[in-house]
Amino acid sequence: MFPLRVACVGLVLLTACASSNKSASPAREARARTAAAPGGELLSYGFDPRDPVRVGWGNQGVLAFLELLRGPQGQRIAWRRVGPCCEADASPSRAPSLEVFEVTYEGLATPVRLYLDPHHGDAIYAPQGFTIEGLTSRAPPPAEEQPEVIEL
Repeated sequence: MFPLRVACVGLVLLTACASSNKSASPAREARARTAAAPGGELLSYGFDPRDPVRVGWGNQGVLAFLELLRGPQGQRIAWRRVGPCCEADASPSRAPSLEVFEVTYEGLATPVRLYLDPHHGDAIYAPQGFTIEGLTSRAPPPAEEQPEVIEL
């Protein structure tokens, strides 16, 4: 019974220390400083190492993002990994934080470089000139479509 109490206290302490304030995230601050196009699109998101696409989940997150990324008319993309980026920011004990990919699609004159952060996750947006397959709205699904939650 004592280990269960210790585990519960630990869980309470962890949840109490967690911050729900997302307004201070580096990605959000960088996007706030980025000039926006008249349509509200972010001009440097994904194209600048200071404002990468924070996909999270390591290589699986990168591959999932690239699988869903499309051209403006829904064209499938072709991509090539260029390599790690910003090695000066990485300490010898940890891997570089960003990965660089050359991405193109039919109709694009020259490939563009996208900076992806596989180690940190954040809200995902399509960089300017791209779309994300299946992402039409950020609103939660209607209540009748939400799966029933089963209490354990």
